[in-house]
Amino acid sequence: MEMQVDCFKVWTDPDGRRIVYSRGVGRAHAHEIQNMYTELLELSKDWQDDKGFAYIAFIEDLIQVTPKGSGSYVELHQKLRDKNCKFIVYIEGNSYEVSVQASRHKAMSNTPETVNKYFITVDEGLEFLAGQGF
Repeated sequence: MEMQVDCFKVWTDPDGRRIVYSRGVGRAHAHEIQNMYTELLELSKDWQDDKGFAYIAFIEDLIQVTPKGSGSYVELHQKLRDKNCKFIVYIEGNSYEVSVQASRHKAMSNTPETVNKYFITVDEGLEFLAGQGF
């Protein structure tokens, strides 16, 4: 399933793995981030068991967010943790600044149950997840 949510495209893994994806473009505003995580949680609603699921975020085309947007990303981490998301994989390309900001959001969210990793390519991210049982 795939849907467009504001500046984000959100979809589930085409190969049936327990992975939800999003790709953002430009600067995401707080309400767009909130709409996106509502859709992420809807797509992963059948995966609320012990195995959980993974989330892959393509962040290479995003611009750093405002403090209000940062708060929404912190909330995203918390909501994903609450719904049993085990891994968040960022595909950063060469977007170092956005990766640093994403790392801060993770730290502020106080969600040690979720593992965050950063990769240049989606193949690297998928290889990591496969090694984790996803």
